[in-house]
Amino acid sequence: MKFESNYRIGVEDIGVGNLATTKTIMTIMEDIGSLHSASVGYGVKEIPVNKAAWAVLDWKIQVIRRPDYDEEINAVTWSRKADKLFAYRDFRLYDKNGEIVAIGTSRWIYMDLEKRRPMRIMPEFVEKYQSENESVFDEEINKISLEEVDLGSPLSTFEYRLKRRDMDYNGHMHNISYIDIANEILPEKDYYSRHFDYVRVEYKKEILKDTDVHVKLYQKETGFVVIFETEDKVNAVIEYK
Repeated sequence: MKFESNYRIGVEDIGVGNLATTKTIMTIMEDIGSLHSASVGYGVKEIPVNKAAWAVLDWKIQVIRRPDYDEEINAVTWSRKADKLFAYRDFRLYDKNGEIVAIGTSRWIYMDLEKRRPMRIMPEFVEKYQSENESVFDEEINKISLEEVDLGSPLSTFEYRLKRRDMDYNGHMHNISYIDIANEILPEKDYYSRHFDYVRVEYKKEILKDTDVHVKLYQKETGFVVIFETEDKVNAVIEYK
C-alpha cells in the first residue's frame, strides 16, 4: 500500500540558490513515513501505549532536481519489505508535473524504548503495511566504504555536546540532527557553492542527551565522509557526494 501527502517548500526549507536543502528532503521523507505508520496504528501517538517506536538505521537519498522555494511537492512512500528485525521503506518525491525530484530508501527497527533494544517485527505489522515489492534503487543498502579514508588524518574535527534541540521522541539524538551537525564541519567553500545530491547515512549506535560527540571530517575522491564518535566508538557515518 502506497501512502502520499503534499508539501510546500517554505523559506525555512531552502539554502543555496533558494533550493530545498538535503535536510528538507530528508525531513519530508521522515514525515510521510511517520504519517504512513500512524495510518496503520504504529505512529507517534501510539508510542506511550506501545512503549516502542520506529527508529531509522540507514538512509540513502538521491536528489534528481532540487525543488525551489514555494514549490509544491507530492511525496509518496511505501513499505518495501520486512523480516524479523528490519523493515525497509522507499520514497519518491514528485513535482507538479509528475516528474521525480528525489528518491530514497531507508532501513528501520521497531525499538523497545524501555529496554533500548530492537523488538521482533511481528507478522501482523507486515500485514498492516501491505508491502510493495518495488525498489527505487537497483541495489540494496550497503555499508559505507571507508577504504579510501585515512582514519588517522581527518581534514577537521570538533567536539559537540548534545542539546535538547537535538533530541527526538525516542529519547535519543534525532536522525535529522546529524545532518545539522555534519553541515557545520563541511568545508565552507563546498557548503556554500555546491549541492551534494547523494547522501548516505548509517546510524550504528544511538547517542543520548548530554553526551559529548567527536565529529570528524574526511575527504574521499567523490566527496566527503563525516564520522560521529563517542568514547572511541563510531555512532554514525554520513557520506556526501
